[in-house]
Formats: sequence, structure tokens, C-alpha cells
Amino acid sequence: MYGYAIYCVLITSISMTIGLFNAARFKPSSQSSTYKNFYSYLGVDGDYTGIINNGHCMHTNLERAPWWIVDLLGQFEVQQVQLYN
Repeated sequence: MYGYAIYCVLITSISMTIGLFNAARFKPSSQSSTYKNFYSYLGVDGDYTGIINNGHCMHTNLERAPWWIVDLLGQFEVQQVQLYN
């Protein structure tokens, strides 16, 4: 029997000369598949709760190698990445 893993992915901190900020927020994103209405952009909508019932988490279908990606539309020195599950 297959189980489901739910991941809410959000990159929250990027370092530049002006300090830490969320460089991924509202940037273009994509994922390998979409489970129900949990689209890739929900991973960069700025909601940090990580609670899927709030409707602010991305989710893929059950698959062997799921992926999610965000285009930061620039180059950044990444200092911190936070993942919520």
C-alpha cells in the first residue's frame, strides 16, 4: 500500500547586502505533478504555516521522483533555506 507524504516547501531567506529576505516569494514555480488543487505557486505565496488544510501548500501526486522548482529570476548567495512539512 502506498502512503502519502505532504511537503510544503518555502525558501524564506536569501542574503544580500540589504540583509535577509524571501527571494522566492511570488516567483515562477513548477512541479512534476499536481495533487488536487495544491499548485506549485502555493509554495511561494508567502504563507509560512505549513498546514495543508489552509490551502497554502504545494503537493505532487504520488510518484517515484517528485520535484518542485522555483525560478528566483536572478543570482543570489543563499544563506538559509527553510522547508516546512
